[in-house]
Amino acid sequence: MSLTLQILDPRHDPEPADWEELRGAARQCVTWRYDLLRAYAWAAQAPLLLTVLRQAGTAIGAVSVSLRGFRPHRGAYAGRRDFAGILDVHAPANRSQKGWWFAGDPAPEQRRELLRGCLRGLRRELGAGWRGTVWREVSPGEPELLPGRVRVTLPTAPLARLATPWRGVGDWYALLDRARRDSLRRRAKKFAADPSLSIQVGPARDLVSGAEAAELRAENDLKHRSRLFPLAPLPLPYLDALVGGDEVVAISYRDDGRLIGLSLILDHPDWPICLSWGARLPEDGGRKHLYFDGYVRMVEWATASGKTGLVLGKGQAEAKSALGADLVPSAALAVPL
Repeated sequence: MSLTLQILDPRHDPEPADWEELRGAARQCVTWRYDLLRAYAWAAQAPLLLTVLRQAGTAIGAVSVSLRGFRPHRGAYAGRRDFAGILDVHAPANRSQKGWWFAGDPAPEQRRELLRGCLRGLRRELGAGWRGTVWREVSPGEPELLPGRVRVTLPTAPLARLATPWRGVGDWYALLDRARRDSLRRRAKKFAADPSLSIQVGPARDLVSGAEAAELRAENDLKHRSRLFPLAPLPLPYLDALVGGDEVVAISYRDDGRLIGLSLILDHPDWPICLSWGARLPEDGGRKHLYFDGYVRMVEWATASGKTGLVLGKGQAEAKSALGADLVPSAALAVPL
């Protein structure tokens, strides 16, 4: 069956009529909502293209690509396309997902052919100077599902996943070593007994504003600015739309009304994704050890909600492993044409 491509610039092109149907069929989280893709694209450091793959007119998958040109640009956003560069395949605003997905589960050879056809179409659109591709967040066993024979593999931070097949947080505590279990319980009780500290878990739209989320995320984002192709800070319009919707859960810590800690979780029927954590430093009115207490609240919420598990994201791998998470190896795969 022939493949057709719908190549979109989310800044300018309207949302496809069947986009939400495709996103739902593929069980993709809220960061793939088209209005959020548009907000991300306007603030990104490189032009973003979204390609919808279709067979017989039916949308079957999508690929998100940033155009990393070879010429340096001044300013945060490079608005024009270069004549040459690299196709950087990644999920916008989310390092815990892949930049390519399908509504179904194509066979390995079919998957390779679909992605190969997508790359060929993008190069026809962009020109012959776009000679290489970088696939990000590639898991073990996936390289053979991607097109291209000559590859350079760069290991990246592992992805932490915590299965939650328990009736409550007590079952999770029982799996941890005694010192870790005791410290988590002690701190949770201490925070719960603090009359000036309010801890709430629920829909983000009820607990936090986009401006508050942006303020706490800003400090956390600075920790990752040295990465190759670092993510641009999420703009306020993006965070306003994100926390104002129906698919994001927040864990908020407030001291006499002032937000001092915040975790944002992208809800999902099975594996919600912990998108971000941000907290004020103790010298700025924050509290020590809120980071670890946040995991207690996440597990409480996930078990009460009947989730299969939590995607805890990247970074702090040793700490997440000590909390029972599995570390899934991840890599960036560079494929020259």
